[in-house]
Amino acid sequence: MLVKDIATSNVISVSKDTPIISALEIMERENIRRLLVDKEGIITIRDIVYNWKRISSGTVVDIMNNNLLFISPSANLKEAMRIMTKEAVGSLILGDGENVKGIVTERDLIRYAKVEVNTFIGDIMNVEPVMCTIDAILSEVVEFLKNNSVRHAVVVCNNLPCGILSVKDIGKALLAKRNLEKTKVSGFMSTVVYKVTPDSKVETARLLMAEKNVGFLPVVDVRSLLGSVSEREILAVLSI
Repeated sequence: MLVKDIATSNVISVSKDTPIISALEIMERENIRRLLVDKEGIITIRDIVYNWKRISSGTVVDIMNNNLLFISPSANLKEAMRIMTKEAVGSLILGDGENVKGIVTERDLIRYAKVEVNTFIGDIMNVEPVMCTIDAILSEVVEFLKNNSVRHAVVVCNNLPCGILSVKDIGKALLAKRNLEKTKVSGFMSTVVYKVTPDSKVETARLLMAEKNVGFLPVVDVRSLLGSVSEREILAVLSI
């Protein structure tokens, strides 16, 4: 299978002078996490949340990533996974550096690339995920997410996960014009939590992510949260 077979051909683009809040509104309306910026860069919902204090006055050029990575439409999935893992990015633009033919994301690859090796979650999980309580303040969680360069926090109740807070959830708070310095996690977290254990196979986690359309899973035993696994860790296994 080639990247062109799983990529999205309709790449939504904005100009560099688009207000940040408008970019976030487009992402929410189209149910996407990134926008191309004048074929010169890309802006993600993570960029917006990390820079939330600039949302009312800034434009996308202020916070966009200029490192636009292209891949040939005829490249195979393994090559795409290796580039994403090496460059620590969540998407690649299909094209030749000038002409844009589509976009392929981590989520696309997770859906279509099967884990062939017999690897377990305990071997690849992050043992120090960002954690918070339901009473934590969103602005404080954003700082932890930013400092760790991640998109998700596990909301913990009695040592076990009771919710997930993603940058997409925080984006919804921004669109609702909530002050993140005065808003609690409980109002915007997702209470549907899909979990795996350390002895779950990586392929089991991949299938769960693909079925439920999520990019992050807490890792637990019967008593407590042990860690987490994200698309990024699974992609690293798939790239081998």
